[in-house]
Amino acid sequence: MASLLPLIQDILPMILPASVAVTKAADILPAQTQPTEPESEREGEASGVRVISRNAVVHKTDKMCASVLIVKPKSSSSVRHHGEQEAIVYTVSGNGVLLSQPEGDDEEPKRHELGSGDFAFIPAWTEHQVVNESGVDFHLVVIRSGGQPVEVNLTDWGGPQTRETHSNQ
Repeated sequence: MASLLPLIQDILPMILPASVAVTKAADILPAQTQPTEPESEREGEASGVRVISRNAVVHKTDKMCASVLIVKPKSSSSVRHHGEQEAIVYTVSGNGVLLSQPEGDDEEPKRHELGSGDFAFIPAWTEHQVVNESGVDFHLVVIRSGGQPVEVNLTDWGGPQTRETHSNQ
């Protein structure tokens, strides 16, 4: 019976195909941060929100999920890792820097410059930080292994977890 389980897992999707799921930008991005809005009308400047993270595709499969990350001008995310999840980051618009964990205690984080259309791969447990040094929003799509995103926020490089550590819902 145990030898049939892999066969059933391969055949079942052919017999009972899943449906396509679409998430509209208007359902995940605050209206003020959609790329068609003028810069002066965007969320963040007045509210003090500097990093916006929104789930795009979650709980559709246990193998992958996607979210949107918007880093406002002259700001950065916390230092973080994604636990056991691997991640692929796609730069939708803007320019920024992906910092990755220093190799030694006396070293600076490694800088990876990102611009529109660039991809980055972040291995599991790798500490990183997204920085926007420019004057315009930096929009990223983050695709992770696992059915929902895990973000483990740290106090600093190699530091303990903050209270904001969570799995996005």
